[in-house]
Amino acid sequence: MKPLQSLSEVIRSVLLASRIIRISTTDNINMATNYSADDIERIINDFYSPTSQLSISERQQMNAILENSQYSSLAWDFSWTFLNINKSASVQFFGAMALSNKISKNLSELDDNQIQQLFQQLVQRLIFYNSINSKQIIIKLTIALCQLILNMMPDKWNNGLTGIITLFTQSQNEFLLQQPEKGHLIVLDILTILPEEFSRINVTKSRRSSIRVELEKEFSTVLDYLQFIISTFNQIDILSKIFSCLSKWLEFGISILKIEIFFQYLFTSLNNQYLFDDVCQCLTVIFTSPDALKYPTTFSRLLPYVLQLEILLDQYLTIENKEKVECITKLITEFGENLTQLIVQISMTQNSQSQNFCHLVMKCTNMKGQYPIEETCSELTFNFWHALKEEITSTNEEKNQAILLEKFRPYFEHLIEVLISKGQIPENENVFTSEDKELFRSYRLNIIDTMMCMYDVLGNRAIEVLGNHLLTSIDQNQSWQRQESIIYLIGSGSEYIQSDENQILPSIFLLIPKLNFSNNLIIKTTLTVLGQYSNWLSNHQDILQNCVHLCINGLSNSELIESSSIALKELIKENRIYMSKYLHDIFPIMKNVLENVHIQSNDRIRCLTIIGYILSVHPSKIVIEYLNILLSPEVNKLLNYLSDIENNQNAIIRKENICTTLNFISVLITAIGYYDDQNNGVENEQQLNISNTSEVLCCILRDLDPILHMILKQYADDIQVTEKICEILSRTVTILKESSSLIFNTFLQILQNMGPNILHVEFLNFVRNTLLLFSKDTNQSVFNLFLIVLHKFGHLFNGDIQWLKDHVDTVEDIANFFGQIIKKLPNVIHHCPDDAYVLFIQFMKNGIQLHEQGALKSISTFISNFIEYTKLNQRAADLLQQNGFEFVQILLKCIGETSPHHLIDSLSLPLFTLSKSYLQWTTYWVQQCLNDPNFPTSSAKRQHREALLKILTSERTRYSNFKDHINTFSLACRETIPTYETKD
Repeated sequence: MKPLQSLSEVIRSVLLASRIIRISTTDNINMATNYSADDIERIINDFYSPTSQLSISERQQMNAILENSQYSSLAWDFSWTFLNINKSASVQFFGAMALSNKISKNLSELDDNQIQQLFQQLVQRLIFYNSINSKQIIIKLTIALCQLILNMMPDKWNNGLTGIITLFTQSQNEFLLQQPEKGHLIVLDILTILPEEFSRINVTKSRRSSIRVELEKEFSTVLDYLQFIISTFNQIDILSKIFSCLSKWLEFGISILKIEIFFQYLFTSLNNQYLFDDVCQCLTVIFTSPDALKYPTTFSRLLPYVLQLEILLDQYLTIENKEKVECITKLITEFGENLTQLIVQISMTQNSQSQNFCHLVMKCTNMKGQYPIEETCSELTFNFWHALKEEITSTNEEKNQAILLEKFRPYFEHLIEVLISKGQIPENENVFTSEDKELFRSYRLNIIDTMMCMYDVLGNRAIEVLGNHLLTSIDQNQSWQRQESIIYLIGSGSEYIQSDENQILPSIFLLIPKLNFSNNLIIKTTLTVLGQYSNWLSNHQDILQNCVHLCINGLSNSELIESSSIALKELIKENRIYMSKYLHDIFPIMKNVLENVHIQSNDRIRCLTIIGYILSVHPSKIVIEYLNILLSPEVNKLLNYLSDIENNQNAIIRKENICTTLNFISVLITAIGYYDDQNNGVENEQQLNISNTSEVLCCILRDLDPILHMILKQYADDIQVTEKICEILSRTVTILKESSSLIFNTFLQILQNMGPNILHVEFLNFVRNTLLLFSKDTNQSVFNLFLIVLHKFGHLFNGDIQWLKDHVDTVEDIANFFGQIIKKLPNVIHHCPDDAYVLFIQFMKNGIQLHEQGALKSISTFISNFIEYTKLNQRAADLLQQNGFEFVQILLKCIGETSPHHLIDSLSLPLFTLSKSYLQWTTYWVQQCLNDPNFPTSSAKRQHREALLKILTSERTRYSNFKDHINTFSLACRETIPTYETKD
């Protein structure tokens, strides 16, 4: 016998081996055979020891040894050695696990006699561990035995299940003779695990098919045995296993028809509190069976049993057993969700069971108590109502659909009333924990989803029902909570109600001033609903005027400013011309709000947007007048910030304040430039007074120009500040379009004053947008914008690949910029000096070596576009030809070795484009590279290289097919595929 190694020696030897070679799976298994059973036992004990102080590297290596040892040839021997009561629990469990894995993967290593011996030993060990009640090991040994039984079926063991039942129930083993029920427990475990393990056996398709046939044939034996157990035993631990056994056989694929004889027993067993959970799980498997609708007659016979669950439900509600109430509710709703079609079909007959079932589900939906504190069942039923709606609305025949709708309409309308009640905010929210609040918020969202189903099935009748409830709640002076819940549900109908609806909504919105606004929550909800119906209100301006002041008044309340500003923004966006008359009402309040230092950033942006929307309708003179009122304080702030340069302690705060003010200006510019065609008939005359946006924005930029230059004197190299300035410029260009030519020189001077390191996405966006507008302009100053970007990039990059690696986000933005300009504005590229093409080539050669996926994808697109462009420009083409071999060499090296394999798709595009644009050059360059047998790696054999050249020269290759071939070539270079298959 091999001398016992110390644990440290074992670990050291493995660490050394892993440093020397990269071990394959087979090598790992062979390596595991170098250790004796004693070595492995010592590793197990130390690996699982709670006091172990192993390093991560040592644990990884030990884990590799243990994993691979389970599949080594020694495992057949040491498994039995480890299954010894004198060994540690970890060692015994490892032995059982190793035995199970060997049977699963390597049973073919044993002959028939050895398999018989293995079976006998397994049975003996299983009985022994049952006698000492070692549950974890019992499970592993049972799985091992099931794997063995399945592998022996049907050739080596016909009628195996009958044999198993006989073996353990008529055994002469002393322990089983003294405790015969233990034999039945072993059999029930085997019969439960057997169909589950069928999906895991490692056999051929034909063998799997024959095993399935054998199991299906022997299921009658299983049924007979289960009936025997039911009639003979009353021990809970035995009876409870019946239900999990049935569940596993149903999941295996046994027809539900075969277990019909158990239906009554299943439902009766629900009355046994000790069997309740197991029965529920079994019924869930039956109710959610994907083949349920194949057996309508069978499930029709189940429906009366389901309806009788109401008795159990009432019993558990009376004693306030929440867990069991929830289980019963789940069973009811699972039956309903999966068998909605059957319920609808039954409703078309004279049978009233479908209506009784809907009544039962409604009872669960309307469960008494506050969600989620007192009840959690109502939410479980929502999916049933969704499914019922879908079944009815998807009925093809209009006549049948109308009949079904008439039958189920009362339930849907009653459901709306239930949703109102269940969605009410509790009188005392202090009863909620923070978790309860989140659950209730989610619950209300699910209520909204269910209400939207009601709009879908009932149409305008749904909003009419809500309107009636709202009127009743006002007439009866009901609580604000109920009114808030109704308004909340009305909001969900905004997507379903037509903008010209004149029958129901007008009366609802006229009720809004009469609501019980005694709590901010109902005001918030009402404001939200006003925003949701802004499109409808734009066609009903007589009603709109009743709603506007609620929004305006809310702006003065810090708790309501968010809801008020959201609603007002939507109302003004849809009704700018009409709402412009409220300028004098809104502006003073907005000014006060904006001056509040505690206002949230999002609220501030919305308030500015609102002012911009309203002003955009007025003449230029008025707009400029109001803007001066708003901007003068902001400009003064900027001047103060810029003058405070001596106080270094406030430098960070000063910069943040400057960025905030610049953002203020940017948002205002965007809002003033907002365009939206409005056809309001009688208001067409007012539309003639819409301000000259160009005049206003040009005026703003001219006034701001000296201040922006002052900012750049201090912050020319600051990314955040220059981003905000570029954002202002970019938004102005986007709004003004060609009119921005009036202040183009102003823009150019601002950009030129930015530091040489400023090349962020906002800078690039501005340049791109401007070039797209003025690219046809022969003015040199327009082209100078592109030269600024080229100069900055050349200065930063300077041919240094490390800079690219350190600034991948910037590189991605630049590659996107160059790629778009090359593709959309080739005339701009035509005017570039030769140095620009040299820079592009350098960028190609270095950028293609990056390992960041987003940046590489953008670079590949840029390269592809540039290669396409060179066909239009001889200077660029000549430069590409001069550098082509080096570029292809770098590209193939990346594909075959240096780049991570998940980047190969991105690397394929440049090579594909190169081959399609310059086939002769590309073929020659690739051939030159591949003539070296060690390039990219020696693993790429002759057939791999020939296949790559073949796909390059194929004229009809699609890009998707090309990518597949490059991917396969890459794998071949990395030794991760055995052969290279050429694809047609």
